Amino acid sequence: MMQIVRSTGRGKSAWLNCSLLFLAALAPALHAQETGRRLALIIGNDAYSISPLKNAVNDARAMDKALKSAGFLTVTLENARKADMDRAIGEFLDKLGPDDTALFFFAGHGVQIENENFLVPVDFPSVATISAAKFACMSVARIFDELKRKRAKRNIVILDACRSNPVAEKYSLEAGLANPQDAPSESFVAFSTGPGQTATDNPNGRDSWFTEALADYISQSALTVEINEVFTRVKKRVSQATEGRQTPWTTSNLTSRFYFHMPPNGDSDSDSTVAEKWMEDARVREQREEWAEAIDLVNQVLQRKPGGALETLAKERLPYLTARKNAQARFEAGDYPAAANSYEQALKLDPFAMNAVLQGVNSYLLQDHLPEAIVLLKAMRLRGTSEAVQTADLMLKQLAAVSPEAATEVQSGVPQPPPIEEVFSGMHFGVPDWDAGKRHLETAEVDITRWTKDLKMEVPMPVLVASAATATPAPAAETTAQATAETAADHADDAQAAAVNNAIFHVEVVPTGDTRNLRLRPDAAEEFGYVQFDGPAGETPVVFAGKQVVLPTKLKLPTGKYEIRTVDEGKVVNRQDLEVTPLSTQTFKVKRP
Repeated sequence: MMQIVRSTGRGKSAWLNCSLLFLAALAPALHAQETGRRLALIIGNDAYSISPLKNAVNDARAMDKALKSAGFLTVTLENARKADMDRAIGEFLDKLGPDDTALFFFAGHGVQIENENFLVPVDFPSVATISAAKFACMSVARIFDELKRKRAKRNIVILDACRSNPVAEKYSLEAGLANPQDAPSESFVAFSTGPGQTATDNPNGRDSWFTEALADYISQSALTVEINEVFTRVKKRVSQATEGRQTPWTTSNLTSRFYFHMPPNGDSDSDSTVAEKWMEDARVREQREEWAEAIDLVNQVLQRKPGGALETLAKERLPYLTARKNAQARFEAGDYPAAANSYEQALKLDPFAMNAVLQGVNSYLLQDHLPEAIVLLKAMRLRGTSEAVQTADLMLKQLAAVSPEAATEVQSGVPQPPPIEEVFSGMHFGVPDWDAGKRHLETAEVDITRWTKDLKMEVPMPVLVASAATATPAPAAETTAQATAETAADHADDAQAAAVNNAIFHVEVVPTGDTRNLRLRPDAAEEFGYVQFDGPAGETPVVFAGKQVVLPTKLKLPTGKYEIRTVDEGKVVNRQDLEVTPLSTQTFKVKRP
């Protein structure tokens, strides 16, 4: 039987009166600068006919209590049917205003179907097809779409729904949840464990490990840490409690800090890092060719006047973004000469903007201006990535039938990459800047003690002993007899160490592929993937970029191509190619020969 628990005011049953009383009582605790309400919808489902859970309802109650302490007006559903979930989510979304913070929490069974996430109601029927299963569940993508339409100030979606479940088993679906697709702007999304992974229901506890930790940290008003810090603490605690089997996962595109409990000194938006977050979001908008939104964010940075390199970057980027916006508008209007001029202007502002080059080429080709198009294709071959060079070569080969100049360029071979000084413009190579670190800390303080306090070595780090090639040279002939004896013992130890090094069984992760592509400040959300290495626990080292960990372990690798080498007694006994794509999770099983 479904139960509905609503936050109520003293003696008031009407929702509006309740809201007014609640916010009036809450106002002194919130900073005057924070406008809008904090609204939360919480769902906990235990009573499934197949694979019932024991903690989800308790999780919902724990979150209800924690969020109330943080100033949220909550609506909580327990053991909700599909119709109940549809109605409650609709009512929740209808209450959202442009200044509000919306938080949606679900504990129960969740499933991914064809890379889309669905939340399972307690009355999930026995259906015959995948399509019917989709309609019998609540689509997370649909919730995202409605949050986009409502345009709340901030969206927080927390899913403790990564347990093994009957829906996945019935239709042989992938485990866990999928990477969230097309989340709304200004959103923070958290899973109780990583995409494609499953979590247990914590059979020995009242709440799940994830929700227990999350509710605890939210309730501690003395922490006053922002949302990323809360979840950093949650990840560490859950990973320790599960001995590394479960690590919560988050992704965010928030451009300002959010505190569950506001700091005593006031507005979280006064934080010095907010301008950096705006600039990073502007970069993401630029990659999506959302020029107007990117320009607005850069203008916000300039209005804040952060100074230093950040303000300089914003001033330099604004004319480029404006040129790209104008070029796209003129291209879509069919004014190809004006579009070509704007793309040329953008290229002068950023010589490595290959997308602008390609659009400029298209603008010239639509006017039958082959010489100008070929000039841009030459620039593309000179400064582009490997993929850009391939695109330029293909276009030049096609144009070679009507342009001798294009044919000549194709036959000239691939040009050398541009000088490093051109790639890193503004840098002074060979001239150490000893004061750079001091200037950075003056504008963006780093609390180093916070990390040193949190350091904890869970597993002793394995050490691959040095080989004979790095052994210490023997002392001179005039060394005393005692020193000679010690040296002989040292050589014996080195020989033994070399033998151990040759005999040790380990796995090496080696990057492969083209070296033309340079990544500056890889984005953690878009340019990294994960590889889970499984094997005998605590025995086999995995070596990557000079660092070593032991099995089982999950490595976070920059996107690209790698070769996984299994080495035994100094010989490579197995090689396997691996390509890491953004936000992917792959598994590699280590087997001894």
